Amino acid sequence: MSTTQLGNQNASKWTREKTIQMLCKIEAVALHEYDLCYTLTQALNKVRCYKQIWSYWKKKFEADEDIMDHIYFIESLFIEKLEHGGLFKRLNASTCHFILKNNYGYGAKGEPELPSHLSHEFPEMQIEKPLSGSKTKKEKAPKPLTAEELYEQEYVNDPAYKDFSPRETDNEVIAALRADAAKHPHLYTAKPPLHCTYIQFAEDLFAPNS
Repeated sequence: MSTTQLGNQNASKWTREKTIQMLCKIEAVALHEYDLCYTLTQALNKVRCYKQIWSYWKKKFEADEDIMDHIYFIESLFIEKLEHGGLFKRLNASTCHFILKNNYGYGAKGEPELPSHLSHEFPEMQIEKPLSGSKTKKEKAPKPLTAEELYEQEYVNDPAYKDFSPRETDNEVIAALRADAAKHPHLYTAKPPLHCTYIQFAEDLFAPNS
């Protein structure tokens, strides 16, 4: 059986009416006074469903306000259970925070983002999602550097022309040379200075590993 046929069968199974019926069962489990059900996963298991089906409903019916309101209300019930359990130490507070953060977007930002079926009232909040393999905005190419800028960048980034720090193996003579090189680096390298002219004195006497 092809993937397309399997997809069509699944779509026909979860009609709007069937989905609403299942949501009512999950809500009943969440509201049951004596049923120790603290997470959405537990409730879904009790009605022989699973988290992927929940995600499927949210994707399929994202434009259906009634179903989406029902879905978010059920999620809110379990958020309340976790908040209440952590607040009054009936549940492990760290575990509650972990579940809330990873399943319901709890974080330092505070209020969660509006769901898709409500955000259409605020066009400025809608962010266009780029299509796979394409870009919504053409990236502006950086301005090419001039020959002088390239030379200066190479000069500044090359450690051979600025690392004249003392080494543990230096004797007094070498230490004195390094100190002088730190003051007048252009005299100890074949690299011309950036903003003046000079007579070449030596070739890379003080490379980093020398």
